[in-house]
Amino acid sequence: MTKIKRVLRCYQCGEILQDKNPKEKGYYNSKIFKNDIARHVAFCDECYDKIKSINNSMLAKDVDDEILTILDDAFATDAVILWAVDLFTFNGVLNEELVNRVKKLDVVVVGTKFDLLKKHISEENMKQFVFEQFNEAGINPIEIVILDNVKHLDMTDLFNKMNKIRKGHDVYMLGTSECGKTTLINKFLSIYKNKTKRTIHSSIYPNTSVNLLEIPLSNSASLYEMPGFSLVNTVLGKVERDVQKAITPKKEIKITSRILKSGDALMIGSLAYFSIEKSKPTTFKFYSAEGVEVKKVASKKVNTLIINNTKTKLIKPVSKRINTYIDYDLFEYKMDNDEKKHDISISGLGWLNFTARGQIIRILVPKGCAIKETLGKIK
Repeated sequence: MTKIKRVLRCYQCGEILQDKNPKEKGYYNSKIFKNDIARHVAFCDECYDKIKSINNSMLAKDVDDEILTILDDAFATDAVILWAVDLFTFNGVLNEELVNRVKKLDVVVVGTKFDLLKKHISEENMKQFVFEQFNEAGINPIEIVILDNVKHLDMTDLFNKMNKIRKGHDVYMLGTSECGKTTLINKFLSIYKNKTKRTIHSSIYPNTSVNLLEIPLSNSASLYEMPGFSLVNTVLGKVERDVQKAITPKKEIKITSRILKSGDALMIGSLAYFSIEKSKPTTFKFYSAEGVEVKKVASKKVNTLIINNTKTKLIKPVSKRINTYIDYDLFEYKMDNDEKKHDISISGLGWLNFTARGQIIRILVPKGCAIKETLGKIK
């Protein structure tokens, strides 16, 4: 089984923490690691002495409490959940609080933007991947629908399925801010026929400040479009708008293929790095949007390259918000020697595909971004 660990670094200076030698950089008193908060936000002794007050707050929430309140009502009325996911940025969207609200309801998953991936992944494998991710989170979808470019599709079949599944109950549509949820609604409205005396309208949901679009499905049931929740645990949620555009695929994703060995690294713009700590020469393929530049570099130069590339912008994209070593989380994967294809994905940015042969791979990603290792789904 693949082993992953978070490599603990000083939150201030970025040095890898160690408790062996007080005279070397990164030394910390291991007694401070007796509570969970310290394990997430830690400082070496040198930096700790300089800091008088520390903000130990966790990552910003990506789901508003009022949305959770609405989902409590959805659960109380045995509603159906229509959960839209962008298949490219899928990892990281299964917020635990959302899952806990809806896991006992009927959930239909709609994967969008498959046209960007279909050359590399079969629809069957894509459905299996989506099912595995939801199942791992505690949800067993009763239907998974994979869609190409929503703008050019007829929504009749999808919403006929939805009407059969809901059995007269309400439907709540969930999704992140950029998953294509609103486009789905607009396509549905183009074929929609209102057979009730009720009107389509937007209004503030009772006891909240949330504005919901309500589409009558019958005299007693409606389709509600929920506000898109944010992407704080993806690269998209960490960078500026122009960088978001650069890392979001607009056409078929591209593949950058490099042969890497111990001491090599892949630099993904200034947004992520894969450092090969242990590996025989192996072909690594990175799948990303066309605007993402990938360069092979020496792993020992990564720290310097982060700083230099922020200024020179030779390898794009570059974010002004992520420009020092301490702006990243560091993870380490110890792969099995199973000779199978594996993927390591960075939510919102892309994924690395390779054959596992016992490699040790360190990964730098913007703080709080979701990464995940799975068996490869490539054709």
